[in-house]
Amino acid sequence: MLVLNHISNKNIESIKDFIKDVIDVTKTVRSVNDLNLLIKKFEHASFEIEKENKSLKYQIELKDEDIKGLKNDLSTKEKIITKLREEKESLKAQLQKFNGFWHSLMSHFHKKITYDNDHNYKIVSDDLYKNGIFDKRLKAIDNEYLTSYVNMRKYPKILFVMAKIM
Repeated sequence: MLVLNHISNKNIESIKDFIKDVIDVTKTVRSVNDLNLLIKKFEHASFEIEKENKSLKYQIELKDEDIKGLKNDLSTKEKIITKLREEKESLKAQLQKFNGFWHSLMSHFHKKITYDNDHNYKIVSDDLYKNGIFDKRLKAIDNEYLTSYVNMRKYPKILFVMAKIM
């Protein structure tokens, strides 16, 4: 107890102030440590976000390249479709021209071989079909023409009336 007697009130106050300062420093150090932990967590989260952003940017670049390739494919397909449509229209015109030629040829052929006798024409037409010169489609066109021609000769009055109506 002697030691305590030698400590003055001023010294006790100094010790209390020192203890208070140590407690404050400890709190500050803890706060700094907490801040350091928060900073490290923030840096880690920031790093992860940056990594994810890079990955997403790379994925976007890949998708952009895919889209570019698909656009090129689409453009190529559109060109092919346009060419095919043009070819279809050309073939359609040629087919119509051929059908006109065919009907004209059959009309002339019919006039030359029949001499008002449809039986002769039918014999020749059937012979062309049997020998592979006419296929089924051409034979059908020929029969259609023959039928319409025969009907025109047999029923001129009906056709005359129909022509007036049209």
